[in-house]
Amino acid sequence: MPDRPAPAVHRDLAWAIAQRATRAGESAPSVRGADWRTAVVTAVGGDGTVAVDGIPAIRCLETYLAPKVGDWIVIEQSSSGNWITPGRPAAASAPSGVWTAIPLLAGFTTPHSIFGPAQYRVITVAGTVRVELRGSIACSTAVTAQTNVSSALPSAARPPYARSMPCRRQLTSDTKGVTVIEVTTGGVLQIHGLGSPNQTTWVAIDGCYYDI
Repeated sequence: MPDRPAPAVHRDLAWAIAQRATRAGESAPSVRGADWRTAVVTAVGGDGTVAVDGIPAIRCLETYLAPKVGDWIVIEQSSSGNWITPGRPAAASAPSGVWTAIPLLAGFTTPHSIFGPAQYRVITVAGTVRVELRGSIACSTAVTAQTNVSSALPSAARPPYARSMPCRRQLTSDTKGVTVIEVTTGGVLQIHGLGSPNQTTWVAIDGCYYDI
């Protein structure tokens, strides 16, 4: 009868089998289950996918707009092995998105009538910083020329070039209901007034925005 293996041999064999099973499980999604991590985009496909770290086709969700090489993104894998990405994680310095009062100059008040207060917020859309405006501005004296209505917004809300946006103004039988609001590179809001009888007495800026 052959010699019986020493107990130490049994322990070593059991340990080796356990380690191999662990390594196999770590690389098999069906064993490991769903998982996520971050990675850098190395290629962008034309079919709504991106590639990272040798993974060739990660499906982009609707939350991940305008992907580009070099993006730092979150990737997720299902237990069946499929990959998706919801997009970029927020950076520590990401805009807060808090609505803040526009600093109006003397002679301009808010809100006008039933419209809300004049406010702005800084957000990120598809990796681009965007400033959104809302509310209304009333003029104590009718505006008949291009006129500053605010002091400077913070540097984070100032565009690299002047931004011009159409907005609503008062509408009567003898006036046109559209004018222009402009934001200078110094972050100052301006209203484009019109001469009598079309001078501007208030504007609504809901829906106005510009990218930084």
